[in-house]
Amino acid sequence: MGNGLATSEIILEEAPYLNLTTKGRRTGVSRTVELWFAFEEGKLFFLAHEDSKWWKNMKKTPRVEVEVGEILFEGSGNLVQEQLEHVLNLFRRKYGDDQTSRWYGGQRSNRRVVAVELGKVLGKRPSEKMRPIELAA
Repeated sequence: MGNGLATSEIILEEAPYLNLTTKGRRTGVSRTVELWFAFEEGKLFFLAHEDSKWWKNMKKTPRVEVEVGEILFEGSGNLVQEQLEHVLNLFRRKYGDDQTSRWYGGQRSNRRVVAVELGKVLGKRPSEKMRPIELAA
């Protein structure tokens, strides 16, 4: 694991959601989505809706960027459908049974299971909240 990842492990464990940026498969334009996720052993796991554009983009261009707790990582994504049950369990552990069932139960169970292997830290972004108000004027 690259240096810097260890320090961010806690953020990766505890952040409720993150921003994932993929490259549009037709347009080539960067697209960012806010997603719930689980983290385990240097990988992020997502449960994508089958119609979501972001995982289709990622299939074409696996390199993604992930922003979590103001830390920006590069990553490489792929589908890991065989890990559906495991990833659902990670989500239950993190978000609780009720929430996970509400999001992913029933009709929603037709999910694409996506893993993103984290690469190097690209940088820290200044927090929106921390910027002085004067800059907005």
